[in-house]
Amino acid sequence: MNEAVRNFIMKNIEKLKLKEDTFFIFSAVIIGVLAGIAFLFFHWLTDLLSNFFVGESTDNSIEGFKRLPLYMKFSLPLTGVFISGFIIRYFSQGSGGAGVGLLLKYIKVKNGIIPSSIIFFKIITSALSVATGIPLGTQGPIIMISSAIGSSIGRFFKVSISKIKLFLGCGAAAGLSVAFNAPIAGTIFAVETILGNFAIKTLTPIVIAAATANFFGSYFMPGYRVLPDEVLSFSSEISTITEIFLYTGFGLINAFLGLGLIKMTYFNSNIFDKVKSKLPEYIHIPLFMLPFALVVPFVPEIFGLGKDIMIAGHNFTPQFLIGLAVLKLFFLSIAFASGASGGIFFPILFVGYIFGLGFGKVMPVIFTNLDPDIGRSFAVVGIGALLGAATQEPISSLIIVFELTRDYNMLPSLMLSTVTAVLISKSFSKFSIYNYQLVKEGISVDENEEASLMKENHVELCMMKKCVVAKSDEKLVEIVERMKDLERFESYVVDDEGKYLGAINGVFGTKDQIKYDMINEITLARDLMDSTFPVVYPDTPLSEAMGYMTDRTVIELPVLDRKGFLLGCIHEHDIIDFYHREIVSKSGLLKTINRIEGSQKQQIEFESNYKIEAVPATSSMWNKSLVELKLREKYNIVVLAIKERGSEKSTISPEKTIGPGDVLIIAGIKENIEKFKKEQQ
Repeated sequence: MNEAVRNFIMKNIEKLKLKEDTFFIFSAVIIGVLAGIAFLFFHWLTDLLSNFFVGESTDNSIEGFKRLPLYMKFSLPLTGVFISGFIIRYFSQGSGGAGVGLLLKYIKVKNGIIPSSIIFFKIITSALSVATGIPLGTQGPIIMISSAIGSSIGRFFKVSISKIKLFLGCGAAAGLSVAFNAPIAGTIFAVETILGNFAIKTLTPIVIAAATANFFGSYFMPGYRVLPDEVLSFSSEISTITEIFLYTGFGLINAFLGLGLIKMTYFNSNIFDKVKSKLPEYIHIPLFMLPFALVVPFVPEIFGLGKDIMIAGHNFTPQFLIGLAVLKLFFLSIAFASGASGGIFFPILFVGYIFGLGFGKVMPVIFTNLDPDIGRSFAVVGIGALLGAATQEPISSLIIVFELTRDYNMLPSLMLSTVTAVLISKSFSKFSIYNYQLVKEGISVDENEEASLMKENHVELCMMKKCVVAKSDEKLVEIVERMKDLERFESYVVDDEGKYLGAINGVFGTKDQIKYDMINEITLARDLMDSTFPVVYPDTPLSEAMGYMTDRTVIELPVLDRKGFLLGCIHEHDIIDFYHREIVSKSGLLKTINRIEGSQKQQIEFESNYKIEAVPATSSMWNKSLVELKLREKYNIVVLAIKERGSEKSTISPEKTIGPGDVLIIAGIKENIEKFKKEQQ
């Protein structure tokens, strides 16, 4: 059925003769619409369950919770996570946990391929958590659900792996856009946090998806605001030196609150993992949430989303507000680490707002020249500052709060506190609340743009279909002639159905010549076929392909599908050209070298034994070309570029004469590079 629908759609797309960019825009609109539908259904289901359990919608759930008998107050949160834990255990493992961290793991480990079942089950499990008062939010699940929609659409259309990530980014942008009514923030979030790519071809469909989802949500839920207008009705411009000092100090305090959330969540997660492996989700999640269930009957203000508490916050004392914020933050770290389904965005907004309101009530007492109502300004600024400290994403945090408030007067104080909070948070923690799970599992989160380029882009981007292909009973003389015509040194042997059998690697006399004295009329392809020759697949990272080439001292590899059929080949020069095009041509690599020149670390590591390094030319290299140095023959290393002394200019010409002050940007196995450096000293 799905295949028939896909074929029908693709046939009509081909009839319309849509270009690739137009197809992406068409797909982005579909993703945006489906994300909007998912949001509406999730919102409806959450309110339906909230009314069923406490007799009120999620916007006013605390009032309903207060009317429940004591035993219901205690059992309700545990009931919700028990049911959702059962669903997670037996129907969809991926529907547990908070959204963004899991989403990043799918990108890093699964190439953005998210099971479609998550779309439905994540809605149910998250709605149960929120409706029964667990201190998690609704925005994270919508981002995860919409990203799964994007990934599923990409797989439906059978796009390449790199394009699946783009579709996933469209889903993430659409999800945040419709959840926060913030299309700009959705776009920035997708490119800053999820994809890390601001290229125009990437940005355009993401903008389209975010705008479509936002329009869809606004049309069917006119006037929807993630925070009530009463919460965001006050703004204040910075007008005194005292306020500059206070907003900076406030950013510092929020930095340590955000760090506290990160460290507590990481600590709790390490402890909980010992139990998770022994008990099913419907047992261990309620067990971890037991402290919350014991406290919430006596402090009902920490139940659910807490929008009604934010509205009534000005009626509470500053001591109560600050204590409530810290308590909610503590239970948020437990809920997040427990594996309960839900998001972390809104709880952080709640804590930032409530803590800021309490802080702002104290300040006019100490500094009597301040406006007595400045507390609400600190409350709104607290949202951005705490969100920035916890996520370590300053731009997304700023834009989210700005789109919530639509208040330009708020920007100076918001930027001052948020940037301060992010800088302090990054100084004391190498990971954020988003990616602590990746750190636990040993998945790198601190790779720079250059390393990510080689690890996160795949063979399919550089693959060629024009290769020398031979049958096993074909004469070697004929094969070599084709290799000579195409200027190739590898030929790939296949059977009658095109299934790969092995490779023939040319025997070199000089760099550009094959020895013919080993070839005769009776030698067949199968006589010299190497069945152990390394192979790669379309989804193999480019860094891994380069590693194979380096290990076997070859310059080309066959590309197979997962069934073993030959699809094409990938040449070392194609990878270098791709790298040069994406990095060197944008001055990215040169900027990296400029940034690290004079420092101890002048390298980019990709795998455990493979790296790219900037090596200053020594006197033994001066007045010689790359051809004369013969670095590949001697050390099995590749020169990607030569940065010329005192300029931004670079070259990859093998005939270029190296002079004093030039820097060679080389790639290869660490041991080979170290040997080369040692012998050039």
